[in-house]
Amino acid sequence: MAKLPDADVQAREFIDRVVESHRKNGYAAKVPKKRYEQAVARVAASFRGLSAASKSRAA
Repeated sequence: MAKLPDADVQAREFIDRVVESHRKNGYAAKVPKKRYEQAVARVAASFRGLSAASKSRAA
């Protein structure tokens, strides 16, 4: 089984894609550093939960 990428790295990449998508669609997506870090923490926690749930199903 392949090693899963770090949840924090995945979260940052996801948030960056969302912000870029909003910019391309004409929205002024200006995210302050504090809000960005909070969003990354929330998304990373979700990714960790999904990963743990996936591992428990596989076992």
